[in-house]
Amino acid sequence: MKKTFKYAYVALAGLLAMTITSCVDKYEYDGVGEQDPGAFISADATEIKYAAEDEQILTFNLQRTNSEASENISLICDNSKFQVPASVSFAAGESKKTVSVPFSILGGTTEEVTISVAAESATVYGVSELKFTITRDFVWEYLGEGVYTSWLFGQSWPQPVYRGEGTQLYKLPGCITEGYDIEFELTEDGQHLAKAIAKQETGYNHSSYGMVSISSAVDEGGNVLDIQREDNIIYLPVSYTVSAGSFGANYDSIELPE
Repeated sequence: MKKTFKYAYVALAGLLAMTITSCVDKYEYDGVGEQDPGAFISADATEIKYAAEDEQILTFNLQRTNSEASENISLICDNSKFQVPASVSFAAGESKKTVSVPFSILGGTTEEVTISVAAESATVYGVSELKFTITRDFVWEYLGEGVYTSWLFGQSWPQPVYRGEGTQLYKLPGCITEGYDIEFELTEDGQHLAKAIAKQETGYNHSSYGMVSISSAVDEGGNVLDIQREDNIIYLPVSYTVSAGSFGANYDSIELPE
């Protein structure tokens, strides 16, 4: 078999759909009645999902009822991963500002953050705090090019290696056949399999038996065999199977980038 390799990594682009959780999150002060000086907070959405490659910036609106004089509006945040300013400055005549908040969360995780107008700066004419639920898509970090060796095909080839941000989950894109990835997960120390290698199609169709898949090898008792590791070389105990049966089990290897 001649391996054909062509790497294509397509990231999600742009924010996915935002959900407005309540129609009362947005306020506009109409100036009718006695004023209660102060500020309130509003946002177009409070549940937001970010694509992996999106800039990690949360925005919301801060508005005040009395804009005659310059003023600093104090803010409070309950999550240190969100860099909410301690105060926002308004010039005389300025009543509304869009506040941008940088944040940093791992891909594939969700964080909640409550942003509040401090009591001494708040007004009864609007909401003084909002709770945001922020999700970021899983992020694959490119580690470099390694070398994969397959016992079944008796070949080795250059292999790009990715690892999930903040995890020991590895992805080998287009490993045996273009368009078919192989994934496996190690324990936190990188010395053992965290769980069995799931059955994955390799993309190679045997002329007699059809699609060949790869998965964790097991012993005679059905126990999943563990990896062996020598420095940056991981030996993966795998079985190659087709619908009619198995070609057997042995160790493939991936030499990780230096």
